[in-house]
Amino acid sequence: MENISIILSDLDGTLFHNDKSISEYTKETIRRAQANGILFGICTARAKVNAEKFLEGIEPDILITNGGGIVYYKDKKIYNCEFSVEEVRKLIAAAFEVFGKDVILSADNEHALYSNSKEELGDKFWTFNDFLDFNEPCMKMCIESLDKEKVEKVASVIGLENVDYLPFSDIPWYKLSKKDATKEKAITELCRHLNISSSKIAAFGDDFNDIGMLKLCGKGLAMENAIAEVKKAASNENDGVAKWILSILH
Repeated sequence: MENISIILSDLDGTLFHNDKSISEYTKETIRRAQANGILFGICTARAKVNAEKFLEGIEPDILITNGGGIVYYKDKKIYNCEFSVEEVRKLIAAAFEVFGKDVILSADNEHALYSNSKEELGDKFWTFNDFLDFNEPCMKMCIESLDKEKVEKVASVIGLENVDYLPFSDIPWYKLSKKDATKEKAITELCRHLNISSSKIAAFGDDFNDIGMLKLCGKGLAMENAIAEVKKAASNENDGVAKWILSILH
């Protein structure tokens, strides 16, 4: 068995099938890994309340959600990083000013995922909010746009040095989060809490926000469908999460 004590997997484009399901084969393989003493965790940009809806049949030891804004280990919160209410209100006001009043936004925290769209957006579980008087801290805010210059203008209202902003590869959106609300920072805090080296972690991903964690972990694995930038950052093993887990259990 390789010297791996933790396996972390992204959801979309990684653990999920195209229909957002997780196969029984994968679920059983994860349970086998856990029975062999390996901790299994989810590491996703999805909000916690959203991600948990897809995990029937899986009991993750670790849950890293909201793009790295929150970390749970064994149902105990060990890390939290979010925009303050004042920062969120500034970002929302700037988004409306820069993009116009019809721009579609989302914001999420530990308890909810909000959007000002009245249409169902993909498979996500939204709570409608027009953001005209929003009054909650958030771990992540997203803007329906790929205009980097405009996104930077929005982020600058609280200081670019305070914001991590990245596009998604599969949808025309940008995500904004606190500088330390990233997957790699979340994993660093997890390692500190468990007193282990990141070299003992295998991580799977496919998108821009996975690059940091794939570089950080001892084994960074890109999915076959991953974007080119991710494949450059990860080792060349693209046979799927479950198949790789089985390979280290034999």
